Amino acid sequence: MKKSSMKGIFLLAVILAAVLSLFYRKTEEEGLLQTGKELEEELPICRVQTKEQNIALTFEVTYETDQVSEILELLAQHDGGASFFVTGKWAAEHTELAERILEQGCDVGFLGYECHDMSLLKETEAREELERGKEQLIQLQQTAGVERKLLFRPPYGEVSDQLLRAARIAGFTVIGWNTDSMDWKDYGTDAIVKLVLQKNQLRSGSILRFSADAKDTPEALPRIFAGLKQSGYQAVSVSELLE
Repeated sequence: MKKSSMKGIFLLAVILAAVLSLFYRKTEEEGLLQTGKELEEELPICRVQTKEQNIALTFEVTYETDQVSEILELLAQHDGGASFFVTGKWAAEHTELAERILEQGCDVGFLGYECHDMSLLKETEAREELERGKEQLIQLQQTAGVERKLLFRPPYGEVSDQLLRAARIAGFTVIGWNTDSMDWKDYGTDAIVKLVLQKNQLRSGSILRFSADAKDTPEALPRIFAGLKQSGYQAVSVSELLE
């Protein structure tokens, strides 16, 4: 085969790879892709198409209590909303704090009874755990005197058709994210702020992922709120974003 033909084939392969990479990145950013798995069920919502300059802050809670209170205070100071995805075990042990989250206008969503990979469960097992979480959330909402959407975040973002089907049958809206603060990696406050506020990530309808258990999250939040305000964004809960 002539060298010119080889070069042409190589160039075509490079262009095709670039186009596929761009397509994957775009669909992932728009919340159309959550994992590399071929799934028949509808994927988690990772971003919401909206004309409003709103973004949703989400905090995953597995064991922390003091920082949850601190985050709630920061949200109140900056007139911001958020969604807290908590384990059923945490909610059972900290019922009053979970109710306080709801009373402040934020969401309480389900993160599994304990934070474990629920995509590995059989569908019957997933249904049982999700129904248990649903009962907890409904009870919390009734006690707090509010009515919100039933939100579920698959732990670690891992999903399967069985898990997504079980969540749908239980009445949950499954929520992912399109921006991960990486606060759980303990890279430090500056790294969290820079990652969240970078312009190629932040856009209307984005869903941001934080860990309420990460040590640097409370310190990073005031700077993030300032950056959001400067760019014209308002932090809201997932429920508000979906509306």
